[in-house]
Amino acid sequence: MKIIAAFEKTKELSYTSHLDVQRTLQRAFRRAELPLAYSNGFNPHPKLSFATALATGYTSDGEWLEIGLAEPLSPEDFLNRVNAVMPYGMRFVSAFTADDSMTTLSKMIVAARYEITLYTDAETDLESVQAALRSIMDSGEVIVEKKTKSGIKPANIRPEILEAEVLSASDTIAKIAVLGTLTAAGGLRAETFARALFDRLNLSGRFTAHRTVLYFEGCRELPCLS
Repeated sequence: MKIIAAFEKTKELSYTSHLDVQRTLQRAFRRAELPLAYSNGFNPHPKLSFATALATGYTSDGEWLEIGLAEPLSPEDFLNRVNAVMPYGMRFVSAFTADDSMTTLSKMIVAARYEITLYTDAETDLESVQAALRSIMDSGEVIVEKKTKSGIKPANIRPEILEAEVLSASDTIAKIAVLGTLTAAGGLRAETFARALFDRLNLSGRFTAHRTVLYFEGCRELPCLS
């Protein structure tokens, strides 16, 4: 059987890499004595598959993954057993049983919502941040330098931005909610969006990103846009 589950990652573990998250979960599942299913071959490994990776430094309210099990286990038992051994900063918040015929999460993912906080090197205000965001949303092109497999190249990220709004802005802190495309082939990165907004504000600084929701299509138990 297969369990689909979501876990939160808080600021205490924000700089834990995706590879270390995988290792942490495998250790937690072993400590919880889950009946994990393993791959065949010379070096068997647990059947775990993430919807997508969370960038190092980001936090999240719900990162989804699928866990293959060799024996039946209810979602309630899964949550109770695993959360009893999870490290501080990570906790499973949801789980359900999926049919084995269901396609992978990475093929169903379509978008992600983020809350991005800008820490600017000079004071700003709500009107200035709203004007900068409007200039992005009203533009047909938002060109940024984007890292690709073949190097750094200019890219238009405007088609990847679905929605955006300013939540608050005062002094040197601005909070923005943004919904962007996200598929197995790629999508909007909070880093590039933040960089574009810094450019429109004519300011520099740093940012933090919190992923609030991952959206999917083709499964009613998962968050969807419609």
